[in-house]
Amino acid sequence: MEGQAPSPPETWDALFSEFYLRAYADDEADAGAGGLAQSAARLAACPAGGDVLDVPCGYARHAIPLSRAGYRVTAVDRSPTLLAEARRRAGDDGPTLVEADYRELPFADESFDAALNLFTSLGFYGDDEDVKVLAEIGRVLRPAGRLVIETMHRDRLVHGFHEQDWRRVGEGRLLLEQRNFDAASGVAQTTQTLIDRTGERDSRTFAVRVYTATELVAMLRRAGFDDARCYGDLEGGPFDTTTRLIIVARA
Repeated sequence: MEGQAPSPPETWDALFSEFYLRAYADDEADAGAGGLAQSAARLAACPAGGDVLDVPCGYARHAIPLSRAGYRVTAVDRSPTLLAEARRRAGDDGPTLVEADYRELPFADESFDAALNLFTSLGFYGDDEDVKVLAEIGRVLRPAGRLVIETMHRDRLVHGFHEQDWRRVGEGRLLLEQRNFDAASGVAQTTQTLIDRTGERDSRTFAVRVYTATELVAMLRRAGFDDARCYGDLEGGPFDTTTRLIIVARA
């Protein structure tokens, strides 16, 4: 089917850089990230002190509090810039941080009790490549280990779609977002522009595949998972068109 495609890898490398840190590293939502991460680990039925894979981890806003809560956390990301920030934040008692592409994880089979994929971290490469991602995560999960996905989904995107908005971020900056959505391909394109207090602007444009719950469940089955269940939050609340999408799938 013709239509807009997700961005190539070099676009994501340019986004998940100092630009991303300037846009998100002072996000007030980070204050609740630890609680959300622990809720995700519980939803995954991870045993106390179990081995958890956080992939991709960004600057480890979920992985660090999970590690401090006693889980053995391995956090993976493709971006050396975000991993450097994660190391700075973690200090000496943080998770194991690994630079890798999540389509080829550098771990042995059956290494983890649970895996977390949080904050809309699929859709970067499109359907077939995302099935590869899911299959790789399934490969490194122990038998009956669970993957928890937390993401935006197409129904919610369409339900509350705004072509543009803005918000304040750290140190007096503004983050402007302009969006369009290609309904035929299910791809959303966003241009983010950071405006410093001096008026200087820096922009990045990227396109990401936004899945329906039905599509993601089918992809998980293709990747070898079963018993995929959909929820509306990390406490196991009901899923509908207005909630975020949480999927718990068993390897």
